Amino acid sequence: MNQHNILLLMEHQENRYLLKKLLKKKYKNVFNDLIKLERKTDLIIIDENSIFKHESWLEEYKKQAEPYYLPILLISSNMPVADIYAQYSIIIDDLIKTPVGKEVLLNRIENLLNIRSLSRLAEENYYALAESSPAGICIVQATKIIYANDLFSEIVDLPKSEVIGKKITNFIKNNSNGGTRLLNFPTEKWVDCRQSIITYKGRKAHLYFLLDITEQKKLQGKLEYLSFHDKLTGLYNRAFFEEELKRLNTERQFPLSIIMGDMNSLKLVNDAFGHQKGNFFLKKAGQILKNCCRKEDIIARLGGDEFAVLLPKTNPKTANEICNRIEESCSQTDTSPIKLSIALGIATVKEETDNIDQVLKEVEDNMYRNKIAESESISNSIISTLEITLHEKTHETAAHAKRMINLAVKFGTRINLSANKLNELKLLAKLHDIGKVAIPENILTKPGRLTEEEYEIVKGHPESGYRIVKSVPALAAVADGVLSHHERWDGKGYPRGIKGNMIPLIAKMIAIVDTFDVMTHDRSYKQAASKEEALIEIKKCSGTQFDPKLVNIFLKLMRA
Repeated sequence: MNQHNILLLMEHQENRYLLKKLLKKKYKNVFNDLIKLERKTDLIIIDENSIFKHESWLEEYKKQAEPYYLPILLISSNMPVADIYAQYSIIIDDLIKTPVGKEVLLNRIENLLNIRSLSRLAEENYYALAESSPAGICIVQATKIIYANDLFSEIVDLPKSEVIGKKITNFIKNNSNGGTRLLNFPTEKWVDCRQSIITYKGRKAHLYFLLDITEQKKLQGKLEYLSFHDKLTGLYNRAFFEEELKRLNTERQFPLSIIMGDMNSLKLVNDAFGHQKGNFFLKKAGQILKNCCRKEDIIARLGGDEFAVLLPKTNPKTANEICNRIEESCSQTDTSPIKLSIALGIATVKEETDNIDQVLKEVEDNMYRNKIAESESISNSIISTLEITLHEKTHETAAHAKRMINLAVKFGTRINLSANKLNELKLLAKLHDIGKVAIPENILTKPGRLTEEEYEIVKGHPESGYRIVKSVPALAAVADGVLSHHERWDGKGYPRGIKGNMIPLIAKMIAIVDTFDVMTHDRSYKQAASKEEALIEIKKCSGTQFDPKLVNIFLKLMRA
């Protein structure tokens, strides 16, 4: 069992008990009684409350204990790292933030004790140990480096002949966040630098330990970036926005204007063209916000399709001008086939007495008011665009849609549909295949037989169409019809396999009308059948594919 003496100065009883129990398995002498301090102490472990309580004593004891390095390890759960180093850098030699794994904790303790042991070794053992150390080591007396091991020379990228006799400050510079940067490198290089006071050849000296942590520092930078940025757009995220809102909500930043934006019809874009297209829209929106706002403005994606901008020292007039720039830029951005648009709202914190929560509610209300006002025209515009896209992708002409509508109206009139139901039937005739915009064009226009995998993709278009139509309130009434227009009377259709009268009436009617029109008009892959040939084929499918009652009515209608 290891003979090192470890003193625990921890106010947190449970943590002290657990740590003592863990250390006792490896170290013989673990104590928490200051009365027993007459023992030779090799390591002191403290927590936040203890360092606050014993700060002066610890500083003095570390100086007077003996001329060798006495490591002090702080275990912290609450204090920010920068605050700890700023306040206690003279006292502590290492810091562990909890929670922490047992193995990590034991390894850090062992490293400190190894350093302690190194500093206590006789002078003749310094070099052998230093040269085999995994850390870069140098000894400094009277501000000059008098010894450096090979690894130190490698870390600073200079031969020993150019290191010995130089000041340590020629090579390293402490950073405000507690890190240490190597000087005179074309790219940033960082080290974990620790030092202790030793006696070397009878004189006081400083022993430096350097570990290259450049890669860890880069990773830390990436993690910090990700913790405050939205991965998709590169804008700040909600967490950063909320912190900045607190920071900027001060009198010297007033008037503080806030813009909130909500992308119009992003769900419809996702449903029509997939999430890749939706992500493209979000990235474009983020770029537009960056281009239209100023360098000092804080631009964030709050999540989903929501954005926000903090504009310090900005009055409502200027904020409104920025909104106008955003709207103009959206209208001029090519995101064919659908135009990008963002519903925007503005509110301003004018003085310290303004309630920030109330201002946030105001800006959100303004945004949604604009969104509601614009939503119907935007949705209708998008649906019209999708129809054009569908005709281009499937090579189905506008004439086909017109014939479908005319024939559907006649059919609906014959069975005495109400005016509302007749309007739904007309809409369904127009939009039943709208989900095909989500199918790759090479599948839609493939001249030969589809593979099984391709056919499954095609069979997904009723569900895509359902989501598209459902997202537009004015069209929601025909959503079930869009979903069901490929169901069969015998239950062998798709996507749900429902049968008989479970299938919406207008969907059963459109299935007959669509079949008839497709059969009686030329396609690139087949010649048109005659009217009578088409009716005979529909009759054959009565009771299997089609509702037999509707077939009889349709046949009479077409033969009248």
